[in-house]
Amino acid sequence: MVHLRHTFSFNRLTTYRYNNKTMDTLEKIFGGAHRVKLMRLFLFNPTLYFETVDVADRSKIDISKTRSELNFLSKADLIKKSTRGNKTVWYLNDKFPYLAEFQRLLLDTSLKNSKPILKKIAKIGKLKAVVFSGIFKELPDSTIDILVVAEGSKKSTADSVMASIEADIGKEIRFAVLDTEDFKYRLGVGDRLIRDVLDYPHEIVLDRIGLIQ
Repeated sequence: MVHLRHTFSFNRLTTYRYNNKTMDTLEKIFGGAHRVKLMRLFLFNPTLYFETVDVADRSKIDISKTRSELNFLSKADLIKKSTRGNKTVWYLNDKFPYLAEFQRLLLDTSLKNSKPILKKIAKIGKLKAVVFSGIFKELPDSTIDILVVAEGSKKSTADSVMASIEADIGKEIRFAVLDTEDFKYRLGVGDRLIRDVLDYPHEIVLDRIGLIQ
């Protein structure tokens, strides 16, 4: 079970361009992809307590490896361990001396490199458009983070793809998948779902239906 913690304010992230080589380098520096995933999970969710099983489930890492990485991060003082009722929980240490630097580095790299995310989204169906908003544009209260327009999509596939992306970046994603006809209808009538994306900061990652005029 995930528990809400105290309010915590992020420093604004500095925008950089990153590629897969950068990600490989980060994984080497921080001890591998599993550790990077867990670090992102806590850095991206600073107000939450996580039980060990929640961390494993969200990160898609087996439980024994999760325990090992949690203990390492706890010894490094990035996260803290506590007890709530009869449950052991883990949470971000907001007094960690390099917290702002880690946030800028790890969070920014997970959100600014759209290519690996788009590659996964392509499994949903025949893509027509993909738009990033919400957390990708530093709008955590946005209704939608990823808007996908695709033909031949299945809900189960979309859910699986998004869960995989969530595990990589350490944050739950709010998304919508529409077919072209539904999207164009909603766009034409000024549907709130579409306007909540296109009327606010967003990035058109893929456009095969003429979003960019």
